[in-house]
Parts: sequence; structure tokens; C-alpha cells
Amino acid sequence: MRNRKAMVEAALFMTSRYITAEEIAKMFRITPEEVRGAIDEIAADLNSEDRGIFLLKGEHGYRLFVKPEYTKYVRSLASYHDLSRGVLRVLALVAYKQPITQSQIVKVIGNRTYEYVKELVDKGLITTVKHGRTKALVPTRQFAEYFGIQSPEDAKKLLSASDIKKADEAKEESKDQSEQSQELAEQSTEGVENEK
Repeated sequence: MRNRKAMVEAALFMTSRYITAEEIAKMFRITPEEVRGAIDEIAADLNSEDRGIFLLKGEHGYRLFVKPEYTKYVRSLASYHDLSRGVLRVLALVAYKQPITQSQIVKVIGNRTYEYVKELVDKGLITTVKHGRTKALVPTRQFAEYFGIQSPEDAKKLLSASDIKKADEAKEESKDQSEQSQELAEQSTEGVENEK
């Protein structure tokens, strides 16, 4: 019989998105359980050896990635190799905390956020959507297809613990401010009605 592990590894290598065990099984006419067994072996190999890649299991399947410590050396080979570390942090925050406002990102990354956001919008990786009385940032389909990040949990794995904590705090602070603004608006409306 064919080498299942090699077939599954080839499929994982060729895809630029997350792929499910069912998709791979259909491709090679094997069962999803056989695919998962091969994936377990591949993951064990990649984790036990000094390898430059790792296998990530996300909400929408499996995908191979370059280990972070080697990314800086091979980044120029990727289509979006010109994205700086700061831009990538903004991108990961947008994907994880979507929808998120620029002001919330500024609290995590600082004032350079504005130029990073402009670059990402220009490249078609994020877009703005109406969010209450303001606009929020969300990733585009182009972002999801290229980076293979299908859910906020996938993006969370690319962020540092401190960035996650700061983003959570910024989002909570914005929520509190929004609730306070709503209460003040309601009070001023009540005051105007009482004067009548």
C-alpha cells in the first residue's frame, strides 16, 4: 500500500490554508482516521526533531508553518515578506479581537498603529466596518486565504501573552466607556423631556 504518512505530509506541504482530515482523506481515498493517524506521526516527527516547521491544528483543520525563530531568515520568500513585525502584530490583533478599533490597537502597540493600519488596508489584508458610532477593523478574505487563519483562536497563537492581555484590557475599557456614554445620553434625553 502507498505510504499514507508521505501522502498526508505532501498535502499539508502544498496547501496555503488549513485543510481538514476529511479533505485529505477524499483526495487519497483513505479514511479520515487514517489521515489523523498520519498527522499524529508527522506532528511527533516535527516536534521531536530539530525542524524548521511545525504542524498547527486549528479550528478549521491542519496546516504547516515555519517556526517563529526561523521566520526572519525565510520571510523574503513569502508573498508578504515586506510586512514588518509591527504590521504583523497589528494584523494578528485584528484577526484575534475582531472587530477591534484603531484606538484599542493604539493602546497595545502605540501611535505607529495608524501607519500600520493604512499599510494593511492598502494591501487588502484588513478592512473597516461600521461598529456602533465608529468604525472597526476586521481581516479580509484575502488575509484568511493567505495566512490560513480561519478563527480568532488561530490568530491568538501568533500573539504574545502581553499583547493579548493589553488587547483584552483595551476592549474592556472601550466597552465601559461606551456604556457610560450611553447612560449620559439617556440622562440628557430624560432631562430635556422633564423640562418640557
